[in-house]
Amino acid sequence: MAQPITTKSSGICFAFPDVCKTPTPGGPVPIPYPNIGDLSQADKTSENVKINGKPIILEDSEIPSSNGDEAGSIGGVVSGKIKGKVTFTTYSSTVKVEGKGVVRMGDTTQQNDDNAVGTVLYGEATLKGG
Repeated sequence: MAQPITTKSSGICFAFPDVCKTPTPGGPVPIPYPNIGDLSQADKTSENVKINGKPIILEDSEIPSSNGDEAGSIGGVVSGKIKGKVTFTTYSSTVKVEGKGVVRMGDTTQQNDDNAVGTVLYGEATLKGG
């Protein structure tokens, strides 16, 4: 089924839980936090092909930092970090731009440097791809 193609727009990627070690008086406690990546901050997007004037998010695009887990200041239980990067783990195998698969709404992500699995929830693009 065709899904909306994502661009460097006002969309987000969302992951829950992003379990991070949080300081407490009794010592660090793992607590689940939401983790949000802002598509408008993505790097390694399309250079020449655009939708509505916005670069397209591609299979090797990255969002350099995320937010929502700052209270877990000791770091993620897997990554040891907070506010880590977002990478895209699924993308179209049939629709390619500049030789790379396009990321679509509903595709999966790794967030906070692989500490949480997420989803592309919203993208502004009006084109759909399989």
